[in-house]
Amino acid sequence: MNYLYPVFLKLENKDCLVIGGGKVAERKILSLIESKARITVISPKVSKNISDLSRKYPVQILKRNYQKGDIKDFFIAIAATDSDSTNRLIAKEAAKYKILCNVVDAPEKCSFFVPSSFHKKDLKIAISTNGKSPSLAKKLREEIQNLINDEVIELLNLLGKLRKKLKKIYPDDEKKREKILESIVNSENILSLTKKDIKKIKNKIKKWI
Repeated sequence: MNYLYPVFLKLENKDCLVIGGGKVAERKILSLIESKARITVISPKVSKNISDLSRKYPVQILKRNYQKGDIKDFFIAIAATDSDSTNRLIAKEAAKYKILCNVVDAPEKCSFFVPSSFHKKDLKIAISTNGKSPSLAKKLREEIQNLINDEVIELLNLLGKLRKKLKKIYPDDEKKREKILESIVNSENILSLTKKDIKKIKNKIKKWI
């Protein structure tokens, strides 16, 4: 059973720590860059790509081994080293300082997992397998990703605008607002929307505004 609590973290301008300088660390750094985090990398050696990223984005590199207490001022930490003893130390200190921590390939040491995810404009979908199979999560994510066309994104934008207008029209009637929005969403097969369908939805929305 998967008892994980799903959340999307706002990391913009948050200090995030990545320990490790190889390919895995590189992937984690790229995803943190997409979230506009401030990143510190601790590793005696880093890949050329990580060095390049540090010149373009807010990525600080400390070329040394992890030291006790390094983790304490960060919002989250990701341990991506080849050293089990270092990873154990990082996980132990994360618990001590109450820092969210992900230890790559060691789910039992993690306080959070990084899901397989994709985003298209404002839509973001993430999949968790409770740390059991990142490859299955990736496959499921790719199949769902293929179902999201431009019309779905257009529908999302329309619903976002309508939601704001309905709040002004019915400020104290949340149930009515939900009923209107659900009636629009349920009126079409969302995963096979066409431009013609979007035109029909626009006409429906006009009735409410």
